[in-house]
Amino acid sequence: MSRPIPIEEMVRVFKSRHRTSHLFKIDNFSLFKKYQLEKVNSSVFDLGGHKWTLRVFPNGRKNASGHYVSIFLMSQSSVNVKIEYELFVVSQLEQKWESSGHREFGIHPKPTGKGNPKLISLVDLERNGYLIGDSCMCGVKLHGIEPAESGTAECFSLIEKPLNHKVTWMMTRFSSFEPEKAHHSHQFVENSSEGFINNASKTETYAKFKLRVLDQVNRNHVEKTCSGWLETSKGFADFMCLTKLVEPYLVNDKLYVGVDFEVVSVATYC
Repeated sequence: MSRPIPIEEMVRVFKSRHRTSHLFKIDNFSLFKKYQLEKVNSSVFDLGGHKWTLRVFPNGRKNASGHYVSIFLMSQSSVNVKIEYELFVVSQLEQKWESSGHREFGIHPKPTGKGNPKLISLVDLERNGYLIGDSCMCGVKLHGIEPAESGTAECFSLIEKPLNHKVTWMMTRFSSFEPEKAHHSHQFVENSSEGFINNASKTETYAKFKLRVLDQVNRNHVEKTCSGWLETSKGFADFMCLTKLVEPYLVNDKLYVGVDFEVVSVATYC
């Protein structure tokens, strides 16, 4: 099954025709099942004078009739007017979408979510041209609001073994480090494509990675695997006992620690 036009052109045309919409393209769709990711959130976007995110359950929620992709529109603050919205998945074979229909997002004093837990079955997603080349396009359109110059769109993807997936920090003069104080390496960006840093959308980052203390003699490193959404730091408070920080790990007052990414999420505007 192949697309009639490249997906990048589809995104461009969609934004020009649907100027009150936000498109959320998910690449490497099958990796969400492989890494058992239940859901993914878009970046925060502005439509109709309010800020929103999309929450997608790509692996589907199961009921008696099968697995269904679920999509929800999440407000980020109070909503003071009634807004008509439509959630959808875009066909990559013809100009149509699978829609939840027009629904009303009522007045809510606090952030909340509205959506469809059974937007489309996983079977129909794959069989009817909504999932091609391991890419899927979903989104939301608001009705009855002033259109912008263009709709907006972003791409979210999981990347296995990204470029420069190993990062090592050499801690010199280790004995001078205060034992009760946290110490930090320089910041680094685990990017997977050129232009990612300048074109990155502000979404949560998912990663599965190994934290490591390097054996400088035998290369028998101490490693532990961690995974999850990196809203804050993730790791192990009891990674390695300080009494074990001797040779071959600590040599000439130098200690090497690092991280090895197995998979990391990438988000860009498109």
